[in-house]
Amino acid sequence: MTEIRIPHVSGVAGGVGTTLAATLLDIRSDYGVRRHGETVDVLVCRSVPSQIAQSIAASMSQGRPPVLVVVDDGPLPWPRTSKQRIEMARPNIPHIVRIPWIDRLRSLDDPHASIFEALHGHDYLDELPRWIRPVQIAAEQLTAAVTAVLTTREKAQQ
Repeated sequence: MTEIRIPHVSGVAGGVGTTLAATLLDIRSDYGVRRHGETVDVLVCRSVPSQIAQSIAASMSQGRPPVLVVVDDGPLPWPRTSKQRIEMARPNIPHIVRIPWIDRLRSLDDPHASIFEALHGHDYLDELPRWIRPVQIAAEQLTAAVTAVLTTREKAQQ
């Protein structure tokens, strides 16, 4: 069995959570902002309507859509337009993962290191801090989605 390659993770803009998505996938680096025409495996945006629209357009421009990661931009519910755009895109972008807002990360100097330690610094699931559990669920969903996308792409290239 062949090993799945490291996914190409990019964002629609700077500061959208691309490094966060890479951290959840246990990847040490990401590709920053997606360049026009660039094919990516994971495309990250914030939960604001303009970035979701931009992400959908970029995803649809690829032969096979990437995993779309939508990072909550705050503790409030998503705008109705954001929800509607995601629901309309689901038939064409089968893997959409939401990363929840975690308020405690705002006050940390290195939130990515804290997330990595919280997710990977324990031997047993019951040792995970309570605050990381929503992120852990998102990480599991993201890992499953990326594995599915990469496996499909590998098979298509054979």
